[in-house]
Amino acid sequence: MRAAFMGAVILGLLVGSVVVGVRAVTHDRATGETIPAVGTPVTSARSPQAAAEAFARAWSAGDIATAYPLMDADSQRAFPLAVFLDAYGSFEREVTARAIVATVANASPERATLIVHVSTAYFGELEYTTTLNLTRTGKDVLFRWDPSVIHPDLGIGLSMRSVIERPKRGAILDRAGAPLSVTQDVRILGLNRSAIQDRASLVGELLKFGFTESQVDSAMNSRAGQNQRVAVGPIRDDQAEAAANLRSLSGVLLYFESQRVHALGAAAAHVVGYTRELTADELKAKSGEGFRVGDRIGATGIEASQEAKLAGTVGADLRIVDASGLTVKTLANRAFVQGQDITTTLDSVVLRKAQERLGTRAGAAVVIDPRTNALLALNSSPSFDPNAFERNDGPALAAISAASGGPQANRATTGLYSAGSTFKLVTGAAGLLYGGYKPSDELNCGATWSGISPPRRNWEGGQGLLTIAEGLMRSCNSVFYEIGLTLYNKTDGALSTTARAFGFGTAAGVVGLSEEDGLVPDAAWKRAKRKETWFPGDEVNLAIGQGDLLITPLQLANAYSAFLNNELRAPILVAGEAATSKGKLGLSVAQLAHLRLGLQLVTSKTGTASAAFANAGYNNFGGKSGTAEDAGAQQHVLFVAFAPVNGTQAVAAVVLDEGNSGSIEAGPIARDIVLSALR
Repeated sequence: MRAAFMGAVILGLLVGSVVVGVRAVTHDRATGETIPAVGTPVTSARSPQAAAEAFARAWSAGDIATAYPLMDADSQRAFPLAVFLDAYGSFEREVTARAIVATVANASPERATLIVHVSTAYFGELEYTTTLNLTRTGKDVLFRWDPSVIHPDLGIGLSMRSVIERPKRGAILDRAGAPLSVTQDVRILGLNRSAIQDRASLVGELLKFGFTESQVDSAMNSRAGQNQRVAVGPIRDDQAEAAANLRSLSGVLLYFESQRVHALGAAAAHVVGYTRELTADELKAKSGEGFRVGDRIGATGIEASQEAKLAGTVGADLRIVDASGLTVKTLANRAFVQGQDITTTLDSVVLRKAQERLGTRAGAAVVIDPRTNALLALNSSPSFDPNAFERNDGPALAAISAASGGPQANRATTGLYSAGSTFKLVTGAAGLLYGGYKPSDELNCGATWSGISPPRRNWEGGQGLLTIAEGLMRSCNSVFYEIGLTLYNKTDGALSTTARAFGFGTAAGVVGLSEEDGLVPDAAWKRAKRKETWFPGDEVNLAIGQGDLLITPLQLANAYSAFLNNELRAPILVAGEAATSKGKLGLSVAQLAHLRLGLQLVTSKTGTASAAFANAGYNNFGGKSGTAEDAGAQQHVLFVAFAPVNGTQAVAAVVLDEGNSGSIEAGPIARDIVLSALR
C-alpha cells in the first residue's frame, strides 16, 4: 500500500490562541526544536535595502517572527502574527525544507527582489524570486505583506500542498515464487521502563515467555530515555496469544513494526544478504531524494545488488491548490516508482538442504542448473541470521561478530582452496585437446611414478593400464602426472590455458556477489612473483590440482557446468536473465563423452565414490572427489556431483574446510543436495 503524507498552507485563518507581543525564537528545521534566536529582535529599518535585508536575515535564520514588527499596520491587521507565523511554518512543512537562504537581489523605495533558495528533503534544491513590497512611514521603511512574499504563486485563497508517496521495498523470491526476503509488519514486545513496577518479576515473565537473557538485558539497560519505547524482541504468530497475556504487566507494550524478514534465515544469508540504515554522510549525499533518518538500503548480496529495483523511488509533488483542493500549478515533481519484486533463480528447498547437510562443518556448497547456468543455491557455513541485522539486535550482532569461524565470510565466493583431484577433469581435457592423447590411449597407473625426480607415489598403489576416463574413476595420480609432464614438454602453458578456459583464475561473474579471482599459476606468474623458473614439478603438481592453484567453490561448480555444456558461462542469479558466454571449451563429442564416462565411473561400484553412490543405491550420478592424496598437501576435502548423467539438471560443488576423504565426507552431502534439486 502506498504511504501518503498531505498537508496545506491555509492562509487568512487565525490559528491557535491570540499572540500578545512578539517573542524572538528560532526553529531548528532538522529537529523542530525551539531555540533562542541569535541577536536581538529586528526593529524598524531606515532604508529599503536595510529593511529588505533584515527580513531576508530573519527568514534565513528560521526566525521570521522577528521580522513581524517591520510590517506596515495594514498588513498586520490583515494578517495577525499567528496567521503570519503559521504561513511560514506550513510553507516549510510542505516544501520539506531543511534550509532556507533568502538574499536581496535589489531594492528600490517601492519594492525589493528576493532570491530564495530552499534545500528540501523531497524536492531537491528549489530556487525562485519573490517580491517584497515596501512603504515609507515617516522616517522608517516597512514592508507590505501578503502570501506572495513567501512564493510568487501563492495568493489569497490558494495554498501549497505536498503529496509524498513512499514505496514499499520489493520482495526477493525464489524461482517458484516463495519468499526469501520480504517487508512486513512484525509483532514486537517492547517496554516503557518508566511504567515498570516490579522489574524482577517482569524479567522472569519475559524469560519464561522465551526471550533470551541478552534480549531482556539489552532492553532493560538501553541508553534510550526511560519514557522511550524499547524493543525486547519479535513475537511469532504462534506466540501472539501468550504475548497478549503479558499486556497487563506494567511497562509492557505490544505493537507492530515494519521490518525486512528473511524467511530462510541462515540458509540464504550470504546470497540474499540484508539491509542496513543509511549513515549520516549517505543521508547528506542523498539530500532531496526523500530519504529520512532510519531509512534502510541493501547492505550485501541481492539486497545490495538489486537496490535500485527493490527500493523504488519516493514520489513527491509540490502543488499550488485552490480552496476546493484542485491543482492550480505543479511546482515540483518526482515520479513515484513502487519497489519491484525480484524473482531469483534460487531454490528454497535446495538452500535449506545445503545448509542442513553442511551442518556445523565449515565449508561451502554451490548448486547450478547447467541447462541455464542458473544458481540454485549458494551456502557458506558457518552462517548467521540476517534478521539480527534487520532488527538491529545488539546482543545477536555481538554474538555474530564474536563467533569463531567467521560466519559472515562467504566461503562460497571468497574462500580460496586447492582444487585437489577435482582438477583432474581439467588435466584430462587438456591432455585430449593439446597433449595428443586419444580416448583409447592407456597410461600406466603405477604405484610409483618416476617421470621426474624424486619419484612420486600413487595414493592407492598400482592399478595397471588405464584410459583417462578410468584414471578419473580411480583418481590415479600417476596417470595425471604423466599427462602433466607431456603437456610441459609438448606445449607452452596448455594446462594453465585450459584451466582458465574452465573459469579458474578469474571471478565467475555473478552480478552482485563479491568474488575472489583465485589463481592459476604458470611460468609468467612464477617469474613475476618469485623470480623463478617454471619447472616440470610445478606442472605435474598443477596436474593433480595442487601447488599454487587456488579456486573458489563457485568457480568449481561453474567449471563442471562449463564441462557439461562445453562452454564457460557466467552464472545467473536473477530469473529471466540469459547466461553470458565466456568462451567454448572446444572438446569434441568423443572427448566430452569419454570424460563424462570417467565422471560417471567415479560413482560406480569400481569408482572412488562407490560407497556414497552405487553401493548406497544411488545411480545415474557423475562426480569427482578432491582429497589430500599427497600427504600434507591439503586439509580440506571437495566433491562435485551431478545428475542425471545425461540431460543434467543440477551440479553441486561441496567444499569442507577440514576432512580426510572427499568421497566419504563431501560426497554424500553433494549427492543429497543434488537430489533435493531433482524433486
